[in-house]
Amino acid sequence: MRLRVSHGIGLALLLTSGAVAWRALSAEPPRAVPPPPAAAAPPASGPTLEELLRAEGELGEDVAMESPDALAHFHDALARAEAGEGQARVLVYGGSHTAGDLYVGRMREALQARFGDAGHGFLPLVPWVDNHWAWGMRVDEAEGWGIETVGFKHRDVARYGLAGAAYETDEAGAFAAVEADTWGNGRQASRVEVLYDRQPGGGALEVWIDGRLVETLDTASDPPEAGRAVYDVSDATHRLEVRAVGDGPVTVYGAVMERAAPGVLVENLGLVGSKARHQLLWDAALWRALFVTRRPDLVALAYGNNETTDTHLSIAEHEAHLRAVMTRITEAAPEASCLLIGPTDRPRVTEDGELAAREVVGGLTAMQRRVAEAFGCAFFDTLAFQGGLGGGIAWLGHDPPYMRSDRQHLSREGYLRWGEVLTRALLDGYEP
Repeated sequence: MRLRVSHGIGLALLLTSGAVAWRALSAEPPRAVPPPPAAAAPPASGPTLEELLRAEGELGEDVAMESPDALAHFHDALARAEAGEGQARVLVYGGSHTAGDLYVGRMREALQARFGDAGHGFLPLVPWVDNHWAWGMRVDEAEGWGIETVGFKHRDVARYGLAGAAYETDEAGAFAAVEADTWGNGRQASRVEVLYDRQPGGGALEVWIDGRLVETLDTASDPPEAGRAVYDVSDATHRLEVRAVGDGPVTVYGAVMERAAPGVLVENLGLVGSKARHQLLWDAALWRALFVTRRPDLVALAYGNNETTDTHLSIAEHEAHLRAVMTRITEAAPEASCLLIGPTDRPRVTEDGELAAREVVGGLTAMQRRVAEAFGCAFFDTLAFQGGLGGGIAWLGHDPPYMRSDRQHLSREGYLRWGEVLTRALLDGYEP
């Protein structure tokens, strides 16, 4: 899929202070950048985990995690974070449910309230929709970039980076921007990364931090390879911009904003329209080179919602695809815990105009449970959380609705409730 983005002013990650730049995939030494005037830091305290997670919800069953022992490595990392001795790092892949950063954002907020704020993590560099939003951050409008993803016209293996989207341009002055919001956790960073492609004939890419040009990246390489530019900055809010010089094609894959402080990092790698099997078309060497730099303690996959309308594929075929994806992930991160988050209910409309359950959701849920067991992963039954097959009908009729009228996506209230119950389930069996 290729989208042309050309409707706004630039890409920036709101970061504010001096930076030290170094190239993580090379041996180049750090380079100091004079700091700008300091910005006010956000409040040091916020709501506690207990205050964020409601004891009861009007909808949404408090479903326990299945096979919580599979989260032992993640729980060990949480214990280190809680003791102020390390970080617990979580990666979440999925479709639009995940990309919207509401249930993931709620998880990030709640976990950081107890275990410490280690930053926001991965961010796309170009917005997918108008008013693209991420919890505690804003993805601003961009100028001059195209977006490449797996789609109907792209069925071959290609270089899609860490999260399945490549942002491309050959236009001089093309730029994009991400900004910290005025509220929320995860807004501060002491390290900023730009993930990009080094390709034959690649052009120059300027990196601006806090309104200052800190480096012009040479993205040319033959053969192609993963590019990763890392900048150490003061622990505060900041601004990052990237601008294409226009002397050759440039491809970026995203950015990372994180802190060196103890705590939890919950990184959203969701992509609108994504399906588990799409990962099999991401160039494996490139994906792995970027994936291992995230050093995950837990990798969660939340697929299945988009697969419900793939009537040309059987459950067995979906299972084969998911097993292949899990093989790639467990080989790249053999020590990390893994979690499969089952699909949400997706009511259908019958010929009589009545709402009814979509049976395939039950089949996909059972399939994902089998795969989780086979790979030693925990499993969260989202269908049970919604009240079982057809439970989405009650979510649609609730006041306020917990599901949107498209019968596929949840409302804000539904997503937040999902994130709350998921967070509680993630802590099943945790002992500091």
